[in-house]
Amino acid sequence: MLIAGERRSRMAGWAKGLVALAALVTALAVLTPLYIFLASEAIIQRRYPLASTAAHADLTTKQILRGAHLIAVAGCADCHGASLEGRLMRANTPLPVYASNLLRSAETMSDGELERAIRYAIKPDATSLWAMPSGSYTYMSEDDVSAIISTLRSLPPNGTVGPMPQFDLAARDALLAGRLRPALLVTADSPASLDLGPRYDGGRYLARIACGECHGTDLKGSGYTPDLATISRYDRPAFFQLLRKGYGVKRRVLPDMARLARLRFHVLADYEIMALYDYLDARAHAPPELVARAEALRRHEESEKLLSGADR
Repeated sequence: MLIAGERRSRMAGWAKGLVALAALVTALAVLTPLYIFLASEAIIQRRYPLASTAAHADLTTKQILRGAHLIAVAGCADCHGASLEGRLMRANTPLPVYASNLLRSAETMSDGELERAIRYAIKPDATSLWAMPSGSYTYMSEDDVSAIISTLRSLPPNGTVGPMPQFDLAARDALLAGRLRPALLVTADSPASLDLGPRYDGGRYLARIACGECHGTDLKGSGYTPDLATISRYDRPAFFQLLRKGYGVKRRVLPDMARLARLRFHVLADYEIMALYDYLDARAHAPPELVARAEALRRHEESEKLLSGADR
């Protein structure tokens, strides 16, 4: 009888344990999605400071033509479509994103709101955009931003407004895991390319606008896009052929560059290509001590940014 009682007592203990385990599993099943939703929603709905703006549209022929030139060089049509009416640009990612209809944006947004979207990837309600490569345009001059806005305002407001991003569980999980980041934060972390002094400022400026989206704003490349130090393999005439025709070394056709030459780089003036080549060639042959100082400064700035983030 004593043994049977002990057995019943153990079985009762196991039953209580199973009930407790089942309750824990149920609680986790309910609370985990709730945590993912609340934590990710805090990131999605975060409001950021709105920077002051000075850009303003000027619907003169000169400004409109300048803006059209910059829209082509900067590759706005790559994301927003040839007509700038927007399109689905990230279909097979955790967060499918429709690039906005810029013609409708120009209809509803002020000059300052358009400037903030271009430079900082921030929406009028102070939340972040999700697929805007503003790192390439953060240091665009006020005159150039104003020219782009002028061109957009000169165009008729055609097309429809695309849907807003829909954050499902996979997208929210990617957001919390750091695989997905607000475009504003990506922009804030975009590194600068090597500063070679005033002589090369024009080419450096153009490289960030025209090359930064693919090769990184530091021009060091990633994945299948190379560090633009590869320009050391090109002389000046060959570099012209690269941007005009998409020809690589020994006139080998580079499919991606041929497409970009056809859609974007054909609009570059000779003096712009020369300035771009001068900077990229000088960067490729920069003295090691200059590169080392720039890298040390970059690490220091990153440390300062991490510390300021920890303080908040």
